[in-house]
Formats: sequence, C-alpha cells, structure tokens
Amino acid sequence: MLFVRTTVWIGFLLLASTAGAAENAGYRTALFNGKDLDGWVVTGCDAVVENRVLLLKAGDGLVRTNERHGDFVLELDWKARRDSNYDSGIYIRADLPVGKSPWPARNQINLKEGDEGHLLGVAGGQGAGKIKRGDWNHFKITAKGDTAELEINGAKAWSATGLNNVDGYIALQSEVDGGGQFEFRNIELTDLDYKPLFNGHDLAGWIGDTKGYAVEDGSLVCPQDGGGNLYTEGEFSDFSFRFDFKLSSGGNNGVGIRTPTKGDAAYVGLEVQILDDGADAYKSIHPWQAHGSIYGIVPAKRGFLKPVGEWNHEEIIAKGRRMIVILNGTMIVNADLDVAARGGTIDHKPHPGLTNEKGHIGFLGHGARIEFRNMRIKELAMSN
Repeated sequence: MLFVRTTVWIGFLLLASTAGAAENAGYRTALFNGKDLDGWVVTGCDAVVENRVLLLKAGDGLVRTNERHGDFVLELDWKARRDSNYDSGIYIRADLPVGKSPWPARNQINLKEGDEGHLLGVAGGQGAGKIKRGDWNHFKITAKGDTAELEINGAKAWSATGLNNVDGYIALQSEVDGGGQFEFRNIELTDLDYKPLFNGHDLAGWIGDTKGYAVEDGSLVCPQDGGGNLYTEGEFSDFSFRFDFKLSSGGNNGVGIRTPTKGDAAYVGLEVQILDDGADAYKSIHPWQAHGSIYGIVPAKRGFLKPVGEWNHEEIIAKGRRMIVILNGTMIVNADLDVAARGGTIDHKPHPGLTNEKGHIGFLGHGARIEFRNMRIKELAMSN
C-alpha cells in the first residue's frame, strides 16, 4: 500500500481469453481467443490471427503460452496448408529453447507428414492412420503425472508413460521454411491441478467488503470509489495463484497473501502491488511500491505491464519462504523472504506477516476501478 499526501490510501499489486468456466475436474479456459495472441509469447517467427485462426505464417520459431502447465487436458484443431511435405509440432511441458535452437528439446507431438501425433522420445507414443489429410484434425492431449495420452479425431491413438518435466510450456512449433504454414483454432485447456476461486456470477466463497465489489460480464470489478478488502473464505499456505487483471488510468489495488482478515494486510500479511505505476501520480513512488512488488519488502522489475485498458496475466507463487511474481510471462519478483528482511525491511517498518505460514488471499481495493477474471489456484505441498 502507499500513502499519498492527498490523504488517499493507495494499495497495490500483482491465457488469454474470455472468463474461464469452472469444471468439477480442474479449471477450463480458452488459450486462444480468436482475436489476437493475448496470452502467448512469439519468438523467432511470424504468427498472426486470420479469420479467428492462429496462423504460423513464416519463420522457424515458437508460439508458447506465458504460463507453465502441469497436469492438463489440451484440445485443439490443426490443419496444414500444404498438401504434402508439411511439418510442425505441438510441445507439452516444454522448457525454453537452449542455445541456438529455436525449439525446446522436448516434449514434441509431431505434426510431420506421416508422423502426425507421434510423441517424440517417449516409448509407446506412436499412432497412425487417424489423420484427415487436407482437412481440420482434432487433438485431445492429456498429461497426468508421467503419463500422456492422445486422441485423434475422437479415437484413441496412444497412451505412453515416461513423460518428463512436472510442468512446462505448451507451444506450437513454427517450421514454415521447411514444413509450410499451419493453422490452429479452438485451443482449449483444462488445468487439472487448479481450481477456481471465482465463479464469474457472484461473490460466493468471498468474505469481507463484499459491497465494495461487483460482478460484471463474468469479471470481478472493484469500481471507481469502491473497494475495501475482499478475502477468500479459505486459507492457503503454499500455492500458485493465477489471474488476469485490467487497470484503469491510475488504477490501484493489491493482492493480500497469507493474511488475516483483520488489520492492514500489507503488514499483518503480505501485499503484492497492483498499480498503474506509469501514471503521473506515481512518478515519485519508492521501488518497493511499484506494480508486482511485495509492499515494503521486495521491489519488482518494472516495464512489463500492458497499456491501460488491456488485460494482464499474473501468477503469484508462495512456496515456503520463496515468493515469485510472474507478469505477462516475465518473472518480476523472485525472493527469499528471510533474505529480503535480513537486517530490517526495506521500508524500515515492522511486517509481522512475514512469518505467517498461511492465511487468506485478498483483493485490497483503494477507490480505483480494476477488473479481475480467470482466478484459479493450485495448492502446493507444504515446504518443510
């Protein structure tokens, strides 16, 4: 939070798509919205949206999600524009490319002519004869633990054990120079290890200043002149919390982490800033008050917010004493809380919430319009 001399209290903080719908098993959302490449990171190639289709247009490179995914069900349609000698691929649980290669080392499901659907490098991940050449094909890919499964056009192709990496990026391989252009559409993901924190309809599951927030078109909204502290009913210890947010000009809010419902969350818990820190009103703020910072404790890297009025994607990971904040695919905070507070906090104030092992997650509104959607959480095994 931030105190400005105008006596306005200002707090702060922390794929792509329409508000995700919750299912009993996991959290389902559209990875591709059919309008633009929001939620994707494009490297080394030219990817565009044409007629609600994601087109790999030119170059050798990668179009990947800005978040890593562990256990999931991925469904999509693909079509090669070439009649023959086509080649592309779908990566699951992939790391970033290393060295001069434009592509990750693993795990690729091939889209090369004759090998469509083969999981490279894993025994048992081969299946053939189910592709409709020159037409749209539907893949349903399931990854759970070290097992992966593929259905092609509704028919089981294979089930294979030996999948490496507990999580990683989902990516589309652009190999246009040698393999031709490819089209993708209807890219839907169910994260099996996440659950929704917001149902898109009302404030069920939330407590606190519920009158200071509203639900509009599937989004949770802190209105202008609204706000207050809105908390989850449940408490969380170690977790990954993912959400989208959209700032108004001068927008200001915060995410409470491991906080009780009484007291100033920036001190009795932890507060991750949500702030239009490029606004004129905030030119003189301290580094530890910028967007994504852990208020009073850890400053965040700046320059990764999207322009006001666009949706941003953020992930907050709390794992024992480690806190990570990832904004639009870039890690802007990676801190050991004990190290950060050694010798005293950066704002020279007591932060008893530093020692909390669990608490509520909250939105800490301060009279500025902010919109939130796609809120989901994955609980992690507690650290020793």
